Amino acid sequence: MENRDNLIGVLQTLYRWRKPIRNICLLAAVVSVGLSLLLKDYYRATTIFYPTSPRLANPELIFGYTGQVTDYYGGDRDLDRLAEVANSNEMVDFMVHKFDLYHHYGIDSTARLGPHKVRQRFLKLYSALKNKNDALEINIEDTDPQMAAAMANVARDKVNQIAQRLNKESQVKLLAAFEDNMTRKRAELDMLADSIRFIQSSTNVFDPGAVSGSLSGQLATAESEIVRTKARLDVLSVDPLIPPDTISYIRANLKAYEELKRVIKTDDPTSDRVSLRKVNEMIPTMAVLQDMHYQARKQLTFDLERYNQIRSAYNTDIPALLVVEHAEVPMIKSRPKRSIIILASLVGAFLFALLGALLAESVRTFDWKTITTD
Repeated sequence: MENRDNLIGVLQTLYRWRKPIRNICLLAAVVSVGLSLLLKDYYRATTIFYPTSPRLANPELIFGYTGQVTDYYGGDRDLDRLAEVANSNEMVDFMVHKFDLYHHYGIDSTARLGPHKVRQRFLKLYSALKNKNDALEINIEDTDPQMAAAMANVARDKVNQIAQRLNKESQVKLLAAFEDNMTRKRAELDMLADSIRFIQSSTNVFDPGAVSGSLSGQLATAESEIVRTKARLDVLSVDPLIPPDTISYIRANLKAYEELKRVIKTDDPTSDRVSLRKVNEMIPTMAVLQDMHYQARKQLTFDLERYNQIRSAYNTDIPALLVVEHAEVPMIKSRPKRSIIILASLVGAFLFALLGALLAESVRTFDWKTITTD
């Protein structure tokens, strides 16, 4: 019964204050309508895109040197990377200067806090977030719907440009590493070639293997001829019917073969003549130098091919994102929601008026003498 009486008292109080409550609500409605009409209409433009896989820039995939299935879409890390690029200061500053936002937003560019204010103003109207479908959305609001659409598309293209630049910077570093390595390989090849030419010119032996085989054959022939000639000379020298000229001829041939054998088997390192020992000593050194030259040339050829592949990938325009939806000129404003503003103002004013009426009634009926009574 007491609660009912309290409720009746509240209703009685509100009834007595009905006109002030009504007036406050009307005033709030008029003020909210007026203020909402003063608010500018903002239009939101949206562009949606997915990241591409960075592996698309790999030369192996471009030239078909791998059997892996090509994945054109990037993963979560690639999406996060694009989100970081889209929210970077470089991106914001580009948009500020591209669309002259100082003038558009009415901010003094010469003021000390001008750069900070224009960034904050732009970021209030700009967002780059991952949506529920794991795509990246860029939303831009502006009072001019055509400018909002243009800004959203330009922002997306700038994200693509920055992401491509980051990928190409990695490729540039890789190309520089290959160029440095190829320069060292060419210097090594020149040094090995000079060493080979020096040995060849100083010994007049250009193919140690062939020369060694030839000298071995000549040595075997000379030794066999020496044995044969000595046997012939032993038989013919005691025969009185053989003319002395024939014996002299045979002796000369024997002398020639013995000299040939001596030259081929000479151990004198200061001799300019090509000996079998000198050639055989050259073979290991020449083999090592020629093998090193071959390996260096082979590696240089591989590096040059790889370098050309990376350069081709560098010169290929591989997008960093795949556009799902271009930003179109919005036809309907995104804010302000004037009906919601007016309704919220009315509800707020009504509740405030109720609270004020109850408080005023309590103060009016309060017995102030109880405060001063001991």
